[in-house]
Amino acid sequence: MGLLKKLCLILPPLLLISACDRAAELPPADQSAEPVVEAEPSPAPANILLAEWTGPYGGVPAFDQMNLADIEAAMDTAMASSLAELDEIAQQPGDATFANTIAAMEVASSELDRAQTYYGIWSSNLSTPEFREIEQRIEPRIANYFSTVRQNSALFARVKAVYEGEEFKTLQPDQQRLSWLVYDSFASNGATLEGAEKERYAAINQELAELQTLFANNVLADEEGYITWLNEDQLSGLPESVISAAAQAASDLGQPGKWAIKNTRSSMDPFLTYSTHRDLRE
Repeated sequence: MGLLKKLCLILPPLLLISACDRAAELPPADQSAEPVVEAEPSPAPANILLAEWTGPYGGVPAFDQMNLADIEAAMDTAMASSLAELDEIAQQPGDATFANTIAAMEVASSELDRAQTYYGIWSSNLSTPEFREIEQRIEPRIANYFSTVRQNSALFARVKAVYEGEEFKTLQPDQQRLSWLVYDSFASNGATLEGAEKERYAAINQELAELQTLFANNVLADEEGYITWLNEDQLSGLPESVISAAAQAASDLGQPGKWAIKNTRSSMDPFLTYSTHRDLRE
């Protein structure tokens, strides 16, 4: 497994009852009643990677406050919290419905959603040797998390009941699609297995997570020293920003007067993009 992903691939709009319509049904407030004291907000978690995002656009990740040492603990805490939330959905009384099962799963695991954002971006863009050591340790635990979710028999039973039940026929097309995606994510990943087969499937997933992470990290370690050296007569068509960055990279590597394109996304992507456009023009 590479980075963590939610069990479902889309998040459709949920059916919400208008607050205005609900307010019209309520009796007038009792003016003599004591004023309601609003509860104080929950204290922010010690690990910044688990904290709710603040700022514009519904909040943004606090990349300026994070550090590598927080990732492993944040992922472990978030996965444990997610398993507890999903188990609560699985063990609730009453028949399974789209609202209390499928939709409830969509809004659960908010801490994990936040933590996996940091983890995934770091893995894709800042995969340092230090991070790769953490990734090698934590990827098997991520695989175990997904196996635990998908092998939660009570949770799968509720998902299956929604997908195969009469209510499914009355759902909106996007809700039917989501219900199928959730059901298929379970059924295609070992939820229908029993006994020893289920345990073997989980063990294979965990071993694959270890091997795939090791392979990917070995490839990164092998390639991170690759450098494309350019001479001045090879700079035609490149924007000044790319040329300046390449000159600085060469200088940092002890080769002033040359231009270095390092094997990183921020260095290689602009170079390849502009080089391709130049070749097409020629």
